[in-house]
Amino acid sequence: MLKKDILLIINPNASKGRGRKKAKQIQALFRGLGRECTVAYTRAPGHAESLARRGASYGYDTIVAAGGDGTVNETVNGILKSGAKNVRMGVIPIGRGNDFAWMAGIPGNQKKAVRLIASGNAKRIDAGLCKDTEHPDGMYFVNGAGFGFEPMVNFKAMEYKHINGMLSYAIAFLSILAHPPKPYSVTLTIDGESRRLETQQISVSNGRRMGSAFIMAPLAEIDDSYFDVMYTTHGFERKGLLKAVLAFFRGAQISDKNDFAYIKAREVIIKADEAVVEAHCDGELFSHHGRSITITICPGALELFCGTSPSVKKPSMRQENFQK
Repeated sequence: MLKKDILLIINPNASKGRGRKKAKQIQALFRGLGRECTVAYTRAPGHAESLARRGASYGYDTIVAAGGDGTVNETVNGILKSGAKNVRMGVIPIGRGNDFAWMAGIPGNQKKAVRLIASGNAKRIDAGLCKDTEHPDGMYFVNGAGFGFEPMVNFKAMEYKHINGMLSYAIAFLSILAHPPKPYSVTLTIDGESRRLETQQISVSNGRRMGSAFIMAPLAEIDDSYFDVMYTTHGFERKGLLKAVLAFFRGAQISDKNDFAYIKAREVIIKADEAVVEAHCDGELFSHHGRSITITICPGALELFCGTSPSVKKPSMRQENFQK
């Protein structure tokens, strides 16, 4: 008898509208490995979270997100907000960016991803929790949260319904570069120590990559109980922003002490002088007009079927002291 303990959450419009076909293929692959899964199709933004929460309460011990980073983020939030203790999560990457799956060593090949889940090779990883006055219960993330220029590019890329991956982010970047945003005046507090900044970008990373190609946090690990925080130390004009983005492709910002800071942290608080800060969690909208946002690490919060994180060339990290 097949063991029916897997809930598969999938966006029917994922993979350029082939989500339902993909679901049948995934079911057949699990069945061939002696496992049966129940398929739940998402109907609207936020639905994957409610499906995951319900699945956890029904007693599924494995919940699989088949889609991109958005489906992964919603499924993570559903599992963690359910209060269930023994739910393991799987990911089958068939979405736009798949940055978290890349970081977690999850194969892009559908058959290999199913085998990884069926193998039982799960480990505890960290999650971040982002809160503000509009989100008192918070929003979890597993790859990263961004504030300022980064979410601007991300939200613009999401408007291009027929362009995926790196190309959509490149076009979005060029569009925003035509009218560069002014720097935000913020008080940034990291693990209890505060600093006043004029900055256009703050990244709080659990994983390494965002936007399909940008290595925002070359030293990040998803199970080290720390965020990797990167921020610009001053405002940039158009030429400076272009230079910054080119640095993100290689992770080279980590060694540029004049333009960027890179710090390990457990708690980050961002307080802006005006309620204008754009923010995302795993590429999903958190705020268009944030002013005071608190981000905390949740060590070992999620049990995930994952492989070996990819190797990236890691520039030498200078020692950064975050002082008042």
